[in-house]
Amino acid sequence: MSLWRWLKRNFSTLLLSFVLAVTVWVSAVLSEDPNEVRVYPHMVAVQAVGLPDEMMVVKGLPASVRVTLRAPRSVWAQIEGDPNSVRAIVDLSQLKPGLYDAPVQVDVAYQPVQVVSVVPSRLNITVDRRASKEVAVTVNLRGEVAVGYYASAPVVSPQRVTVSGPATAVDKVAAVQAEVYIGGERETIKRDVLLKAVDTDGKIVAGVSIQPNHVAVTVRVRQLGGYRDVAVKVRLVGQVASGYRITNVTVSPPVVTVFSKNPQKVRDLPGFVETEPLDISGATDDIDARLKLVLPQGISLVGEDTVLVQVGVAAIETSVTMSLPVEVTGLGADLQVKEISPKLVDVILSGPLPVLDGLQPSAVRVTVDVSGLTVGTYQLKPSVEVLKEQVKVESFLPVTVEVTLQPAR
Repeated sequence: MSLWRWLKRNFSTLLLSFVLAVTVWVSAVLSEDPNEVRVYPHMVAVQAVGLPDEMMVVKGLPASVRVTLRAPRSVWAQIEGDPNSVRAIVDLSQLKPGLYDAPVQVDVAYQPVQVVSVVPSRLNITVDRRASKEVAVTVNLRGEVAVGYYASAPVVSPQRVTVSGPATAVDKVAAVQAEVYIGGERETIKRDVLLKAVDTDGKIVAGVSIQPNHVAVTVRVRQLGGYRDVAVKVRLVGQVASGYRITNVTVSPPVVTVFSKNPQKVRDLPGFVETEPLDISGATDDIDARLKLVLPQGISLVGEDTVLVQVGVAAIETSVTMSLPVEVTGLGADLQVKEISPKLVDVILSGPLPVLDGLQPSAVRVTVDVSGLTVGTYQLKPSVEVLKEQVKVESFLPVTVEVTLQPAR
């Protein structure tokens, strides 16, 4: 009983002593392991939790936040050493479709720690129900096949696909289209085509996925009766100038479509039609000409009645070897050439035959430059200069000449 009275009488003193002791202990701990406020060095990805399987986030995620924490220095060492120590979440449980201003919650794996700030602290998140539906694929053919041909109805595989995504977006999908360009085609088309989901106005609906996202489309292209595609054969007469040759002959278009009311007439064609004659006599340059086609009676041409013919004409390339004297350039006033060995260099030249036939030795110059050299013997590489266009230096022998310099007398 006396102990109880003593405790009651000295309670305030004992409480004060305890508080002072705790204060001293806390001060000692803080002096050795002080609290520090720092920004967590990594952006933290925000995760959604609690969202039912039939719901989905349409907008607002993924997102990241910047987190500032207050923690003892020793705890900071643990936090920074563990890349998964800080976690940011938004709780989306019990939500219905709509737009929400959701707070971001931060959990830290190590304690003690205080969350000072989260930027941004709230996210605007749109939630909607998941939806899907099967839609038939429609093929949109663009352009027209070549004249004299027709395109049959397209065949698509698979014929139906699944569109999935937010209910508000899936509800807008009126059709799934495969677009195929058939302009100018003459043969059956087989293509893998990427699909697009569109609304009633033909505008693409964003935010939905299509499975599978592409289909195989086949469009059979057939020629109409009485039509036939035939090659164009150019009829050349004469010869190009002497020393020249034909490098190529091109015709545009290379294939034309012909028509006859009597289909047998087009079937009897040999597979080509000729142009009117093109005279190339004495030509020394390329020829461009627009020519008419020579067609049998009762057969007409579909489209333009002429074709563009281009004939490439070029000089025949050849080569020639010349033995030419070596000239010395850059010789100082106090020096003279004692000897050049060899005195002649064989130069191999190439170019058009007519040009080389008329090439004079005076149009080719072989020199060695002795600028800055003193008395002595040197192996120098010659320089070859051709004063005639279209002529190239292929090589020369020898590749060096020996030049001996001595004082001028």
